Amino acid sequence: MKATSLSFGKKVAVMLLASSSFVATATTGGFKMVLIEDTPGVSKIKAGLYQEGVAEATATDKQADAFSKHMSLCVAYTHMAEFKQAEQACSSAIYAARRAEGSDSSYKREMRSFAHTNRGVARLMGQDPVAALADFQQATTLEQSEINQHNLALLNEKIKAVSPVYTASTLSVTD
Repeated sequence: MKATSLSFGKKVAVMLLASSSFVATATTGGFKMVLIEDTPGVSKIKAGLYQEGVAEATATDKQADAFSKHMSLCVAYTHMAEFKQAEQACSSAIYAARRAEGSDSSYKREMRSFAHTNRGVARLMGQDPVAALADFQQATTLEQSEINQHNLALLNEKIKAVSPVYTASTLSVTD
């Protein structure tokens, strides 16, 4: 599996992640989400055709593991501003990662970390920064990847800009 990162900003930037399935380099501004390559609907989602991506991801004749499918749905629903559905899809991805058969524990932890970071972005876009902070903290606890650290640091910057007293380090939120 290859992962793809989508950045929220004025323009959606797509970046192919190198090295392994989930290794990311956060080179653009904005919060990032992870997609799994070679999953039904991903090419449509990357092209900004979110409805078509959802339809393809949920088609019964398409084969995809539950984790990859729910990650795609999470990203698409977030871009469509359907935040409840996005959060549910991300939560389903977290659950699927925990139950993934044939995967070692470090790979499952990595999968869960990216599902948490995606859910954090969905929650943040849905105007729930406290829940987003909890997800970003959980993601970095599970896996110290660049994408997880990037999202947590960016939220911390935004929190500091609003209120310099409260930062992600002083708000110890647990999942």
